[in-house]
Amino acid sequence: MYLGHDPYVYRPVAIKVAHSERLSAQDSGSDSRKLFFNEAHTAGRLTHPNIVGIYDAGVDGDNCYIVMEYVQGGKTLTSFCKPQNLLPVERVIEIIFKCAEALDYAHRQGVIHRDVKPSNILITDEHDVKIGDFGIAFLNKMDASRTMPLGVAGSVS
Repeated sequence: MYLGHDPYVYRPVAIKVAHSERLSAQDSGSDSRKLFFNEAHTAGRLTHPNIVGIYDAGVDGDNCYIVMEYVQGGKTLTSFCKPQNLLPVERVIEIIFKCAEALDYAHRQGVIHRDVKPSNILITDEHDVKIGDFGIAFLNKMDASRTMPLGVAGSVS
């Protein structure tokens, strides 16, 4: 992930770049490329205050990239899953509520995330909550041929 600048609307952006060696692997390269652009295709059609916005995606030589909303001060929830660093119950309820609103919105648009976990949820010091990484999301409306098939998906844990 890289920090970039959008010169057209003067805003910081996050740029996710796929590793070219992973995309060119003979056994899994095609699937990796599909998963990478699946995030842009599915999340790119979602506009919600609690979902990381997708602005652009493309290929530049051997590199595939997605340009997305930069979440200033965003940290994943992963560090707050340790017993010595738990969040107050009120804050947890607020995070769950915002995530539920975002997922409800996504579901109404036909998008099923399929990999909601602490490392895919960003929070800021201002109490903003953003769900990201729609790479294995399933689009059950419109153009279902462009997403992952139904079945086992996501992180094992």
